[in-house]
Amino acid sequence: MTDIRNAVRALRKAPGFSLVAVLTIAVGIGANTTLFSVYDRLVLNPVTIPHPSSLVAIWVSNPQLNFNAPAMSWPRYEDTVAHAASFESLGISAFDNFTLTGNGDPEQLNGQRVSASFFPTLGIMPMSGRNFTSQEDLPNGPAVCILSHELWQTRFGGRREIVGSTITLNGQPWQVVGILPPRLSPPFAQVQVFAPRVFEVGGLTPIQVQNGAGYAQPIGRLKAGLSLAQAASELTTLGRSYKERFATRLDANNAAEPRMYVAALVGNLEPTFYTLLAAVSLVLLIACANVASLFLGRLTSRVREVAVRQALGATRRRVMKQFLVESLVFSIIAATLGVLIAMWGLVAIQSIIATQLPPNTTLTLNWRALAYTGAVTLATALLVGLVPALQASRTELVETLKDSARGSSSERSGRLRAVLIVAEVALSVVLLVGSALLLISFITLQRTPPGFEAKGAAAAFVGVPAARYGTPAQQAQFFNEVAARLESQPRVSAAAAVIGLPMSGFNPRSPYSVGGRPVLPLPQRPIANLGIVSDHYFTVMRMTFAAGRAFNEGDREGAPGVCIINQSLAKRLFPGESALGKIILRGRDAELKAEIVGVIHDVKTNGLNVPAPDEIYYPIRQVPRPGMAIVARTEGDAATLQPILRATVTAVDKDQPISFFATLETNIAQSLGVQRIVASLTSTFAGLALLLSAIGLYSVLAYAVSRRTPEIGIRMALGAQPGQVVGLVLRDGLRLVSIGLVGGLAAAAGAARLIETLLFGVRPLDPIVYGGVAGVFTIVAMLACLVPSLRASRIDPLLALRAE
Repeated sequence: MTDIRNAVRALRKAPGFSLVAVLTIAVGIGANTTLFSVYDRLVLNPVTIPHPSSLVAIWVSNPQLNFNAPAMSWPRYEDTVAHAASFESLGISAFDNFTLTGNGDPEQLNGQRVSASFFPTLGIMPMSGRNFTSQEDLPNGPAVCILSHELWQTRFGGRREIVGSTITLNGQPWQVVGILPPRLSPPFAQVQVFAPRVFEVGGLTPIQVQNGAGYAQPIGRLKAGLSLAQAASELTTLGRSYKERFATRLDANNAAEPRMYVAALVGNLEPTFYTLLAAVSLVLLIACANVASLFLGRLTSRVREVAVRQALGATRRRVMKQFLVESLVFSIIAATLGVLIAMWGLVAIQSIIATQLPPNTTLTLNWRALAYTGAVTLATALLVGLVPALQASRTELVETLKDSARGSSSERSGRLRAVLIVAEVALSVVLLVGSALLLISFITLQRTPPGFEAKGAAAAFVGVPAARYGTPAQQAQFFNEVAARLESQPRVSAAAAVIGLPMSGFNPRSPYSVGGRPVLPLPQRPIANLGIVSDHYFTVMRMTFAAGRAFNEGDREGAPGVCIINQSLAKRLFPGESALGKIILRGRDAELKAEIVGVIHDVKTNGLNVPAPDEIYYPIRQVPRPGMAIVARTEGDAATLQPILRATVTAVDKDQPISFFATLETNIAQSLGVQRIVASLTSTFAGLALLLSAIGLYSVLAYAVSRRTPEIGIRMALGAQPGQVVGLVLRDGLRLVSIGLVGGLAAAAGAARLIETLLFGVRPLDPIVYGGVAGVFTIVAMLACLVPSLRASRIDPLLALRAE
């Protein structure tokens, strides 16, 4: 307790110094705590599922078809359930859509088809009612469903009697058999209704399901004592057996791979967060170096105090302990303030990136974040206090107490402070280069032409029930009528229906063959993005044609099949010749022919940072679907289209709602969400680093000027001009900056290689970026050096010599 009281007393003796030091470290600790809390919530613990360490997601890959996704076929899943021994249980799910009518306005629900084993495997069971039974999971089983807690509360008022009663989904009665607990984890947070029979998912025919179409997401619980590698080995063996027995199925050549469920869910977020954590750690290191430099400067004024302590019997170990306790107390105060900064920071981040966060996600401090803060605080105490403590313990008692001996300790302290400044500059340069590369990458990505005009356009999804729109002609008629009515609205310039809207996150793929060439077995056929569109789609999207024409009313059921492909696919399939008039084949036996009547310029369908995929478009009248997006264009604000879309769909069919409304500009912005967050946060951290380095450089030079006052006075008394004195101090400061710049640029070149996968349109060793960073830092350094230099040039020689 005595050491702590002495530490508090020492900090109170210099309130200005203590305030600056505490604020500097508090910012560093607060930034680290904030980012760790986000990392913990989104990457380390993104789910509230029981025992997630034994839960795996099974992914399917086919390198030849550039396919890698958690999308298994129903037959492959059944085969895995029948033969796999590594799993305690297996379940499977597939997203589907349901239209709820009755008890209010019609509503499009986010649905999910799940197997009877899905919820037991996941570890989440209904809080009211029951789970699905195995009998309900058989073909033509009863129409039963389980509701999410949120839908139960908002749509049905939380009435207990809803369990056992019927609701109307897709125009048919469904019995509610259960209610799930509140606030489900991603990716189920937005699912409102669950139904059995994954093999009955909308949009796929029974033939497509049995042919091996991959569309469902399997999960499994590993048996106790079994590793992921053992499960992977078994799935590989089962895959070879499946290929031998079902060589003609679409998924015969697909490989199944188990991945830890949490790791598969967070995807590529982990390396992104590593970049951000490295950046914010550099900020803390720079802050620690800055404050350690301040402590060393303050040590010079305390050498006599240390000498007196030694004279009274204090050992070097005792002196070191005292300084380390001071550093610890100081760090704890800074950490307390840092936690408050982190709480504010999390609120700010929650509001800024709310649209990028999974539903039901709240960013808060928890015990893990506080434990991390405690560890950071201890590390900070050592980083800040160790060098001053070692320096203080080496104080020479006799020499220090001599009036004439003033320089040895201060000279050592000055050298150490210079080393710390060089380190600050180098770390800041690394962070500045990295943030500049990421910022330029984001700006370049943002300016990349997507291949369509997003401004003024918006879209919403509409799914029609097969019970009322059972034939392809009825489905096509509904969407064509909606589009025609929209175009009659005064504020709508064009409208269309589409499957495969760019940047929507839903882009189905389908195998194809080329007419006149050998038809490969189904598993070996190439795959392209599948687009199904109405007549005016390309006009709505303002996509341009490289050759040929758009679809028209003549491209209907019973007429010769037609299609449109994108330019990259045309060049690959028909190099050096026109694609128009060529034939694309589809269907299990390649029996369906479509003549290529148009070639459009490439569209960045899957994201601005990935190449345009191969794409084949078919007219809605020849290849209809029961669920499509309605896209419309206006000359004004695209957000105003939402009530127009809703009213138009209701006018065609009062029981059909719209869902997932979004402007196309919003879709593009959403696709760049991660890049925007990384660029903005690293730029913020780099700005902090630059500011801290400038403050550190200023403090070192200001201290050096104060120590060299007698020397400067003598120089001026002997005729040195103010400009010469300014140059003297500037040279000292810029020499430190130059050393730090050289080391920092070299380190930045190595660090840039680590973030190369996050860059787009900029080289990791771009000389313009490195030269710009060096120039900016030099200017900032000169400004930091200028104030102490001007102060030195105004020293009165007589006063300086009298003080000496």
